[in-house]
Amino acid sequence: MGFWNLRRVFTDRLSQTPPGFSRVKCDDFDQESSPLPPRESSLLGLSTLKLSLFALLYASLTSALTCLVIWRFGFDSNVVSRAKANRLLQSPIPDFPKEIRTFEENSTFTDPPTAENNEAWNSLLPSGRGFVFVKDAAKYGLEPGIDTGRGEIYSVSLYHQIHCLGLVRKNYWRVVNGIVNADAEITEFARSELSGSHTAHCFDYFRQSFECSADMSLEWTQPGSKQVDGVGIPHVCTSKRAVKEYMDKHQFDGAHNHDISA
Repeated sequence: MGFWNLRRVFTDRLSQTPPGFSRVKCDDFDQESSPLPPRESSLLGLSTLKLSLFALLYASLTSALTCLVIWRFGFDSNVVSRAKANRLLQSPIPDFPKEIRTFEENSTFTDPPTAENNEAWNSLLPSGRGFVFVKDAAKYGLEPGIDTGRGEIYSVSLYHQIHCLGLVRKNYWRVVNGIVNADAEITEFARSELSGSHTAHCFDYFRQSFECSADMSLEWTQPGSKQVDGVGIPHVCTSKRAVKEYMDKHQFDGAHNHDISA
C-alpha cells in the first residue's frame, strides 16, 4: 500500500461515523439534556482536534518522505528489481531453501578407488556435467556462454568444484599406488604436474570457493579426542533436493562423458 493510500485510509477512518450511530445536530438537544457536562464536552472536542492534527502531520511526513525517495532514486525499474532480489549480482539461479545437515564420515568417499565407489563419485555430477541452459543471459550481465546450437550453456560453480575434487582424488590415488607399486610411469606423471597442472588449478579454485562460501559452523572434538574432524557437526546447507530439481529442469543434456575427473 502506497503512502497516499495509507494517508487516505487513516484520515477516512477518523472521519467515519461508528456503525450503529448517526450524527446529530447541535440543536437536537440543549445543554441540560446533554449526557456530558460542558467541561467533558470541551475535552472531547480538544481530543478530536489533536487526533485530526496528528493525522495531518502524519500525512505530511509520509508525503514528504515519498517525494524524497522519488527524488533520490527515481522510478528506475532496475533499482526496484535489485531491491526486491536483494542480491549483489543478478542471476537466473533462484535462491534455494536451506536445511540442516550433519556431517558424517562415509567410507564410500574415503576408500581407495573401486568400481563401486567410482560410480558413486561420478554420480555427484548431473548428466549434463553441471552445465545449464540460460535464456537472455545478457539480461543478467553474463558474458556469452558456450553455444550449443540450441542455446547457450554455463557451468554451475558447485559442479566445477566437485569435478576438481574428483580430479584431485584420482591423482592422489594414482601417486599413492604408483609409489607403493614402484610404478616407473609415476615419475613422468609427477614431472608433468610441475607445469600447467590441472590439479594445481583445482587447489586455488578450492581456496577461493571455500573463502567465498565461508561456512562458519562451529565444530567441537569427539569424546576422548583432542582433534577436530568435523564428524557429527550440524551445518546450514542449501537444500539438495531443490538444487537437483533445478538442475533436472535446466541442465544440458548433450554430455557423453560422465567421468567426474575428466
